[in-house]
Amino acid sequence: MTVLVVFDIEAVPDFEAARRLLAQPDSTPDAEIRRMLGERYSRDGEEPTTAFLKVPIYRIVSIAALNAKREVGGGPWTVTQIGSRSVGEKTEAEVLLGFVKALPVDGRGTGPILVTFGGNGFDLPLLRYRAFALGVPVPGLHGGGHRDYWHRFGQDHVDLCDVLSGYGASAKPSLAEMAALGNIPVKIGGVDGSQVEAYVAAGRLTEVADYCLTDVLATYCVFLRYEMVRGDLTPAHLDGHGAETCGAATSVVRVSEVTASRPASAAVSIR
Repeated sequence: MTVLVVFDIEAVPDFEAARRLLAQPDSTPDAEIRRMLGERYSRDGEEPTTAFLKVPIYRIVSIAALNAKREVGGGPWTVTQIGSRSVGEKTEAEVLLGFVKALPVDGRGTGPILVTFGGNGFDLPLLRYRAFALGVPVPGLHGGGHRDYWHRFGQDHVDLCDVLSGYGASAKPSLAEMAALGNIPVKIGGVDGSQVEAYVAAGRLTEVADYCLTDVLATYCVFLRYEMVRGDLTPAHLDGHGAETCGAATSVVRVSEVTASRPASAAVSIR
């Protein structure tokens, strides 16, 4: 049995760490800290108040994951679990540790294959930086499951953005672009990554968790189509009418569109 975990993280600036970095007092407003960070890290023409920062400056607000399995020798994947957690329900450390501890391990002690979209540049290093910041052990990410998730060109972590672009040989695609190519629902509910900071500031963490989950489902569908292109799956496995793989996941995404106002954790379960 081979197990797969597709995951995605939503994050916002860590203003406490930023105050230390910028030598600012605790009384400095978050908005001022965000402006100063933007001026430090923004590229030419970028708006400082919304500029993307270096990964170590972010903290986790939500992690969503999808578990799937298939028999040794190939064949279709079967989704076994999907869900998301946010700092609206638990502390950041609990969200991080809950994700790592829930990574399935088979009878030989082998952990899952991880799948992300852009995870080499953001999601994986963010897990390591936040474990460092919070002082929590995450051996499951560091060889504890007999997997090397940090080898960029290995098979234990598949970063679809990296792989599909030939590791940067061509311009890297966005998840939205790959979803458009494959006719896969994405960015359901009108939320995108540029809005996450504002949503978190407004306390709309349930919507952030839902958005994170829909990105995981879209990533899973992109992964399945990539496997079909490689010859590891047949086109029949991607048929939305009766298939257990991409068709099933697409159906879940469409259900999420209807229930977007409901907490993601009410419908699905990850510990």
